[in-house]
Amino acid sequence: MQPFSSAISDMNKLSPHSQKQQLKQEIWFHGSVSRAEAESMLTRDGDFLVRESQGSPGQYVLTGMNNSTPKHLLLIDPEGVVRTKDRVFDSVSHLVNHHCDNVLPIISADSVLVLRYPIPRRTNN
Repeated sequence: MQPFSSAISDMNKLSPHSQKQQLKQEIWFHGSVSRAEAESMLTRDGDFLVRESQGSPGQYVLTGMNNSTPKHLLLIDPEGVVRTKDRVFDSVSHLVNHHCDNVLPIISADSVLVLRYPIPRRTNN
């Protein structure tokens, strides 16, 4: 039997496969692009995208522009839970869409990001 808090946190986790499938539906998800590529797509404060971490498999990075400086925030904690400092989310999509829809800043130890302008992923035509 798990402690109550562990059981609750397990309910807030999507499997890695489900997480990726859900993200593929989001225009702001760019898959496996490098940090440098992601930064080159940002032109103004409020621009953002989500990408797969190249250094940590299964991890996703929110890359956004604040005060003309690119910022990179990891979105899944070491226990596999999608969270910000104040709240746990069902998925990366839920976290990003919640902050976009409500124009709420994401605050981390040394960064504040307001998600205003999603950078659409390039499509192969």
